[in-house]
Amino acid sequence: INNRKEDAQVVIAKMYRENGVEPLKGDLCVRDERSGGILEVWAPPHTGGSIQISVHFICNMFLYFGIAMVIPELMSRNYCSLDMFFASTRSSDDGCTVYTDAEYLFLIVTNLASFPGFFGGTWLADWMGRRPALMISVVGGAICTLLLLFCLNSYLTYAELAGCLVFYAAYNQVLWIYTPEFYPTYMRGTAIGVQNGLGKFGAAAGTFLTTFLMEINPKYCLWCYVGVQAVACATVAFMRRETQGQVLQDGRENEMKRINEPKCKYGSD
Repeated sequence: INNRKEDAQVVIAKMYRENGVEPLKGDLCVRDERSGGILEVWAPPHTGGSIQISVHFICNMFLYFGIAMVIPELMSRNYCSLDMFFASTRSSDDGCTVYTDAEYLFLIVTNLASFPGFFGGTWLADWMGRRPALMISVVGGAICTLLLLFCLNSYLTYAELAGCLVFYAAYNQVLWIYTPEFYPTYMRGTAIGVQNGLGKFGAAAGTFLTTFLMEINPKYCLWCYVGVQAVACATVAFMRRETQGQVLQDGRENEMKRINEPKCKYGSD
């Protein structure tokens, strides 16, 4: 009887009349059967969008946590010379990597590059829309990753690693803007928790594969990142819903309805 309250009232009144029973007093209320549970995140009409968002969370966490391990590993090698990927790591007698003061400073500055990415992602999502911002973040990160394969000196290495962090952070920020807008209020918290949890699998896979591939050949690791971003780019291309400008009124409307509607009794007066 949802959205057909008047029809339901007519039917109920007829039932009372034909059975000679005095009708109960009060207003007719309809319980909201939506539970907002985990399984409902994957139920229609959210099935396709939830799968796409899951792919994005897994890809983003894979990239963001993986690149954090790649940065010190690449910087410990011979700085993007043509044979850098086959150079041995500089280490001390106890096996620890040795950095000069300048190298350590560059390492800190490179890792701080994620902060402009967070703010830049927010600005892009507000200016261009959520889907275009996602596409720019993914494609930009892929370009910076590819450039790491062809860099010629240490300064380009720092710039390209910083660029990866900027775009990966922007990707993360836009994703967190898009996800709450995609789901209705009654299931929004559950959906965000589910998607964030799935993203942790991507983070675990990213750290494991990064460690494994860097030991074999860092080129394989970087190509793996490019492949992950290709999957993310294809996912953005199939996303049809743009949430920019969407008014999240369902929470307020439901709350006002709860406050204003009469107290209902079910089964007795």
